[in-house]
Amino acid sequence: MQPLRFLPAVVGLVLALMSVAFLTTPDAAPLSDKPGTALAGDADAMFLRKAAEAGTLEIAASRLAEKKASSAAVKQFAAQMIKDHGAASARMEPLAKRLGIQLPASPNEGKKQELAQLANLSGAAFDKAYAQQIGVDAHQDAVKLFREATDDAKDGAVKDFARETLPTLQHHLEMAKKMAADVAK
Repeated sequence: MQPLRFLPAVVGLVLALMSVAFLTTPDAAPLSDKPGTALAGDADAMFLRKAAEAGTLEIAASRLAEKKASSAAVKQFAAQMIKDHGAASARMEPLAKRLGIQLPASPNEGKKQELAQLANLSGAAFDKAYAQQIGVDAHQDAVKLFREATDDAKDGAVKDFARETLPTLQHHLEMAKKMAADVAK
């Protein structure tokens, strides 16, 4: 009968640990890199995932541009995208970790196909496609995504991240529009 005297203490300890685990993660999204697996209504988690996915697309496409672009303006823009989107990703990681979200490490399958198509181009054709798809189109989407998050994010740090990053993305969009006009000539 001696071992049974520890049973209430063990049960109490297990219950205490379970309640601490429950209390520390009530709103956390599941650790997954699959889109749509965040808790229902968790706009902050979906924003961070979409932002990370957009960043990985821009970095991957910009690495291609550093190698394949024929325009100095495109190469310069690409280098700036790698730097700025890399910095944004580094700022996002601790936010995601705190919220229990695993960010996607690469673009989704549709965007990977776009990257493959971009990789098949070279010279002026590459420059034009990159300037439009990654420069203008992707940044229009990113500006919209971040603008919505500045209004809709519930977590203060996520809202701050969106608000602080938005001007950089708007600047990227203006740069991209100029670059696209230059390479279209």
